[in-house]
Amino acid sequence: MQSFDVEFTTDGTLFDADQLDDLVSGLDATDLIVLTHGWNNDIREATDLYDELLGNVQRLLDLRANPQAPAPLRGLDGRTFVACRVFWPSKKFADKDLIPGGGAASATAANDAVLERVLDRLAEDPTRLGDTVKSPARDEKVASAKALVPQLASDPDARAAYVDLLRSLVDADDSVDDDGAAAFFSADAQDLFAALDGPVSAPGAETIGGGAAIGGGPGDRSFDTGGAAGVLDRLDGVIAAARRLANLTTYLQMKSRAGTVGANGLGPVIRRVRAEHRDVRVHLVGHSFGGRLVTAAAHALDDNTAQVTLTLLQAAFSHNGLSGDFGGGKAGAFREVLTDRRASGPIIITHTKNDKAVGIAYPLASRIAFQNASALGDRNDPYGGMGRNGAQRTNEALGNDTELAAAGHDYGFAPGKVYNLLADAFIADHGAVRGVQVAYAILSAASAV
Repeated sequence: MQSFDVEFTTDGTLFDADQLDDLVSGLDATDLIVLTHGWNNDIREATDLYDELLGNVQRLLDLRANPQAPAPLRGLDGRTFVACRVFWPSKKFADKDLIPGGGAASATAANDAVLERVLDRLAEDPTRLGDTVKSPARDEKVASAKALVPQLASDPDARAAYVDLLRSLVDADDSVDDDGAAAFFSADAQDLFAALDGPVSAPGAETIGGGAAIGGGPGDRSFDTGGAAGVLDRLDGVIAAARRLANLTTYLQMKSRAGTVGANGLGPVIRRVRAEHRDVRVHLVGHSFGGRLVTAAAHALDDNTAQVTLTLLQAAFSHNGLSGDFGGGKAGAFREVLTDRRASGPIIITHTKNDKAVGIAYPLASRIAFQNASALGDRNDPYGGMGRNGAQRTNEALGNDTELAAAGHDYGFAPGKVYNLLADAFIADHGAVRGVQVAYAILSAASAV
């Protein structure tokens, strides 16, 4: 499959305008698959994701002419596909930094090491994916935050100064507060530390239409990271809270950047493509924070934009993002994608309890918004993640909960609908979105437009 690369800088500017010209002039196909990575260290990691996923897409397309092929594939016979691979300056948001490994004896040392590592990364100010350039101003603020760490347990002023420094490292997102993140910028520093200084649990196994199985009783390990009990970071205390605040700062920085690159970068690219290729079908596919990026890009399109599908693979944004009312009559940040049919094709969303990265971030948001120590980030929590729960409080998703299935399954996807695909059987962790089952779901959505 022919592919074109498009790279964006931090503010959504094209790194090389010739890349867009090449895409527009070279696009000779009925369908364009636009792929967007999530948190990555470098272009190689993103490229590996694209190569494997597109390889599985191509293998399935090669079966179209077979009379025994599944109906969704036969329906694509005669259509031609081209890929656009998007690169943008995201940062790693790793499981090992959310839940430091090790038993009780090493828990404190592991937590200290992670806190230092996460703070160091906050000093980085990349223009391109893979850059590790540090801004002098950010580096100075990070150094000041690190110097405060020994004083955090005993000095309320040190805790307040630490929070102020972290806040200064990330722009407040001006979109709808559908994930509780606004409290990070407004809550009292002492309340933030108090909300995050106890163990944090993310929900465990879930069934279609069922509730999460919550577990994780006392044991001899400081961290429990799997099974029906879900994810449990048992470490408590001020330094654990400082680590969680630093991770939340990274999360919010990437949340804001993904929205900016989607709205200011990829959205205009799709507009340009459609201006010169009116009939090309566009299939937006985003992993992790790339899910927020492609959703922001769809949100930036005109009303009633025909033949656009949206696939969110373990998306790292609020499960309220598409909601018409997640409380008090408030709509999610991207509600117009549905109401104004800016992505008029089916929207499919993979979600799983196996995703520790998305699963653990949202209990933190709920805690700081409500000071609720029992917040779990599951579908019943006011705040949770798409990659953990799918789209919640969204009328277009009602009755459409199903499972990510083996290739050959007849999903029956329809335009204007949202489908939550429980992916426990095929997606083992946050990054395991490259398989043939995922490729088949993408093509099943494409066949519906």
